[in-house]
Amino acid sequence: MRLSHLPFLPTFLFALLLSRCEAWGEASRYIIASSPATSTISYLKLPSQGLRAGEGPSMRVLLDSGLRFPQGLAVDDYRQMLYVADPSLGKLVGYKLSAVDGSLKVGKMETIADGVEVRAVAVDGIGNVWFTDEPNQRIMRVPARAIEERDTTPEIVYDGVDFQEVRSPGGIAVDNFYVYWLNKADGKKVGSLIRAPQRPPVTFIEGNISNFTTDALEAQRFIHRLASNADKCYGVCLALQHAFYTDDTKVVYGVSRAAVARDEEVPIASYLSEPRGCAYDGSGTIYFADKQANAIFSLPGNMKQLTHQRDMVKAAELEGAFGVTVFTDLHGPWED
Repeated sequence: MRLSHLPFLPTFLFALLLSRCEAWGEASRYIIASSPATSTISYLKLPSQGLRAGEGPSMRVLLDSGLRFPQGLAVDDYRQMLYVADPSLGKLVGYKLSAVDGSLKVGKMETIADGVEVRAVAVDGIGNVWFTDEPNQRIMRVPARAIEERDTTPEIVYDGVDFQEVRSPGGIAVDNFYVYWLNKADGKKVGSLIRAPQRPPVTFIEGNISNFTTDALEAQRFIHRLASNADKCYGVCLALQHAFYTDDTKVVYGVSRAAVARDEEVPIASYLSEPRGCAYDGSGTIYFADKQANAIFSLPGNMKQLTHQRDMVKAAELEGAFGVTVFTDLHGPWED
């Protein structure tokens, strides 16, 4: 799993599936969102012609039992898994996800990582699941291999003891090479949005390749603060060459994923009420959950240049909307 060529295999397979989508029609997409206020997870099938401006439709309930305070969400389209961060459970959980005749269904709850307090989760192209453990100041990972083997012991990749850039970590996102996280404390001092290698330099313990710890001194050279403009931030997502993130009041920011200065962030929108999670659908649209407005809003995410005050469209209504993700049904029938 640690060999450098492996991340490209799932990317290749994903590209094949998308090429099938382009050739035979559009794959169905669904917004999935969490509501801690109602202890539920709901979804909405997106119309193939796109959303229209105006009042967003209400969502359908996907999960209404077994969860207490669901927050962050992530989906693995290829493996058809939904991951749920509920800090009250003391573990990270997942569900097999499927689409049948325009409706979503989930299987039984599965434990992915034990003994953690999770509020945000992400999944990379080879199926590794990443999450933040805010009270313990950790950026953690469950390798895809461990999930297949039902090993629920997560790895600590970065922690607040060795890295000052981990300060009550919140939202998390990943690409093929890096992990990105937001801090919910002292962001102006230690960084609001951080980018770090997914595979930092490590020190093996007693020569055992299965037992290692991050080499803090060496890894520090590769950690980069993309933004330091807000002390407390919540949701982050990646869209093309940009990262988008929300603060704890009303602003959505965008910044280049390759930013070299700490003042390059652009306020994209500042009229949300209480923005939380965000998600990119891979096809040009970003979705933001607004807890106070009880809604999910959408924004064009395929912009080449970040611009101020972009218009948003209400995509759906959901009481206490918090986490949001987009599921693309790569395995289902294609719609013409």
